Amino acid sequence: MDTSFYHSIGAYDFGARCEMLCELGYDATYLTLWSEAAWSDLPKLAGVKSKYGLETAAVYVTLDITGADDHPGNLRIARMLETLEDCVNVELAVRSSDPTAKRSDPLADETAIRWLDRFLKTAEKRRITISLYPHVNFWLERIEDAVRLCQRVNHPRLRAVFCGFHWFAVDGEKLSERLKLARPFLNSVNICGSRKVKDSIPTLEPLDEGELDNFALLGILRRLDYCGMVGLQGFSVGGDVYTKLKRSMVVFRDMERRLDKHPAWVDLRFA
Repeated sequence: MDTSFYHSIGAYDFGARCEMLCELGYDATYLTLWSEAAWSDLPKLAGVKSKYGLETAAVYVTLDITGADDHPGNLRIARMLETLEDCVNVELAVRSSDPTAKRSDPLADETAIRWLDRFLKTAEKRRITISLYPHVNFWLERIEDAVRLCQRVNHPRLRAVFCGFHWFAVDGEKLSERLKLARPFLNSVNICGSRKVKDSIPTLEPLDEGELDNFALLGILRRLDYCGMVGLQGFSVGGDVYTKLKRSMVVFRDMERRLDKHPAWVDLRFA
């Protein structure tokens, strides 16, 4: 995920990001549309495969369910779905700009579904998958929320993302149960190192740091026969991006090796 390339000094150029990922052995890039500068990079996705040998895993956008039918940000997403090139996955976080709105409140489902129905008409024509992205402190902040909407909409182009950090930040409980719940709709997973901090949301760190056990998380996914994308979350990690991405890749490949050799090691008592 391109969140790794943003830090307190600035952000790396799109081309530099792709070159680093390619050199380090990553399979794909990922574009987070959270600023005008990021939106200006959107047309560059069309050349990623030919120029860098990378796939584009997904594009991330945020839907505001508080907005009216002519909400400019939401309409921009609709236009993006009509013109997106060389990318078949859109990951959709869903927030409410209403400060009184309750997180995970099913009473707002109908508004979200109206926008999803609109987006899915285009997604179906263009063979794009829209995956709901749970995000701490957003209206859709739990994987259970994503599953509920997937079940209600019941469209083959609507899926879900399991975000290790956001699950951990919300409560970090019932991992096996929640992954099993999400499995029928799961299109992608993203992971990072993380640790709980008193009176604050958890940290985001490289895979070899923190208290979040990604080895166990990946092991449970294997038990559920998940074989989709796994992304590396990197928001706010900062520092020497290349070195930290390299460390995380080494750790990830070692976790795969251990899972191949010792699958029983993930038999956790309280997972």
